[in-house]
Amino acid sequence: MTKDIIDTFAIVRDVPESFRQCVSTYNTSDDIDTDRAILQHQLYCNTLSSLGLNLIRLDADDSLPDCCFTEDTVLIIDDLAIITNPGIQSRVAETVALEKTLSLFKDVSRISLPGTLDGGDVLKIEKTLYIGISSRTNAEGMRQVASVLEPRGYWIKPVEIRNTLHLKSVCTYLGNGLIILAEGYFDVNIFSGFEKIIVPKEEEYCANCLVVHKRVIIPKGFPITKALIEEKGLPVIELEMSEFRKADGALTCLSVIF
Repeated sequence: MTKDIIDTFAIVRDVPESFRQCVSTYNTSDDIDTDRAILQHQLYCNTLSSLGLNLIRLDADDSLPDCCFTEDTVLIIDDLAIITNPGIQSRVAETVALEKTLSLFKDVSRISLPGTLDGGDVLKIEKTLYIGISSRTNAEGMRQVASVLEPRGYWIKPVEIRNTLHLKSVCTYLGNGLIILAEGYFDVNIFSGFEKIIVPKEEEYCANCLVVHKRVIIPKGFPITKALIEEKGLPVIELEMSEFRKADGALTCLSVIF
């Protein structure tokens, strides 16, 4: 195993017993099978470990139904952890455990009101951060990110999104200049310099993928998109995500990789 794999970590947080009380824009949270979600999460964690990631596993907190969605709570850029200020008030306390853990590894900065920011709205490609302006992330949150990262040589680009929760709900960077996305949610011309995989309308959930050491993890049940990714020479791993989908969650939501 190479050194870059050994030194790669993923922070994950267990699924709470209160998961059915999570915030869901589609009003399907009552249909969530929490036991099944826990099993799906365990398989997710096992898969990350099998691909060479060292897991930092945090305990669930039943007072925080959405706490397994760690992506929204922090941005990790080089030696800095930017603790977000989630756009839903009930989720703000989720950042406490993440900050405590990451302060052992990184310098810490924080987004503060009136700024709000969900990590799911931030797509990092090399030295550019595309930040979705959404119901969860506002312009002030983006401005605070820019004030911290632009002096470090990063570019911050706003992306106005519509009819979707987060930017990364409908867009993922697969590496080597390749982006997978669903059309109709933002101006795709912002990625005019990239090669694109356009997912079919009926498979839009698969626009959120997780790339780990050149392998692409996708949700199970999207054969057209799977074939499109494989045509680019990328190996694909499928994971069942049914219960997290009911909670507006997707693959990148469940971990913070650094």
